[in-house]
Amino acid sequence: MRIAITTFFQSQTNYGQLLQAFALQQVLMKLGHYPYTIRYGFHERLQPLQADEPAETTLDKLLANQQPLTAEAGTEANRHFDAFRADHLNLSESAYNTLNELKAFPPAADCYLTGSDQVWAQLLCNRDNATFFLDFGKKKALRLAYAPSFSLEAYPEEQNVLLKKHLKRFDAISTREKTGVEICRKVGYQAQWVVDPTMLLNGDDYRRLAAESKQPLPSDYAFVYHVNIEKDDLPCWSLFNRYNNKAGLKAVAVHANGEGKAKEAVEFLHPEATYVYPTIQEWIRLIDGSRYILTTSFHGMVFAILLHKPFFVSLRPKSMFAGNDRVTDILSALGLSDRVVTTETDVEAMLRQPIDWDAVDARLEALRSRSMTYLTNSLNIRKSWWKALFS
Repeated sequence: MRIAITTFFQSQTNYGQLLQAFALQQVLMKLGHYPYTIRYGFHERLQPLQADEPAETTLDKLLANQQPLTAEAGTEANRHFDAFRADHLNLSESAYNTLNELKAFPPAADCYLTGSDQVWAQLLCNRDNATFFLDFGKKKALRLAYAPSFSLEAYPEEQNVLLKKHLKRFDAISTREKTGVEICRKVGYQAQWVVDPTMLLNGDDYRRLAAESKQPLPSDYAFVYHVNIEKDDLPCWSLFNRYNNKAGLKAVAVHANGEGKAKEAVEFLHPEATYVYPTIQEWIRLIDGSRYILTTSFHGMVFAILLHKPFFVSLRPKSMFAGNDRVTDILSALGLSDRVVTTETDVEAMLRQPIDWDAVDARLEALRSRSMTYLTNSLNIRKSWWKALFS
């Protein structure tokens, strides 16, 4: 079955965004389908769809031969996200910039699927955002939602009528947060809570992807990954620095703080770390090779779990567009709520307390199985003629 996906995949800095798009396609292909992501929005940056020319990367310069880390070599271009898209994502031949374009020339598909990522945080007061509610294409095609995120505790009351109208179009609905399930219920639709697509694959799947990179890693280091942090007021930094200094650890950091932001505007947040700009594959290897991880990122946490690395999560304050539900829902379900770092956290004591990965894996496998059941059952829905006519 041809499955056309609407999701976010355009970022030049956000590792989780590209990996969730990659993971969903991989899972759908394993189920015997042909998935592809619709090139919607910002498409001028995506043409031509060809890999970057080979270039010396940040990790070449910073980590080769175990030389001391220095920050001067880091540049955004070294992430090579365009190359990853070209090599690892199936993308539509045509690019679209508006909903009207999609309506006029819809990509061919037997099923349209939206998700994951924060696609439903794009409010419906902007008509083009109905793209992520699949308001285009043949009526007879299946329309499914896999793990989209509202990133809201409640949908704006004045837009609930619009939300109800657009949810009616779907044959099956799931969301990435429990708050999303409640938002759908409030307007009359049943949704299932499922895990992010990245969690449908396992650690070995990502190690195989990471093996495409052969860059050497430091011998002993802690890893920091932060997203959309713009103020130096998180309690985790001082705790992290204090422990690292005591343990004599290097600190390697990666940020995803928006497009086009000067690295100097971000690197001051954690001045004792060396900021690097790895490819997707190198980013996974940096997580896998670290002694432990500190992150403010949902996907940073996810990959620490999948790769069985000790980790801490620092929740983001509301002023920084928190979106913490996706973090706390998964931690609670996996029995890892104690991994949230606060000003009272004894980092050294926490690191002495090992994580029971067998128990975590058992809980994760139950969530993964439930999510896969939702996905496979949804893909097997046979749409009735009357629903196709009136959806």
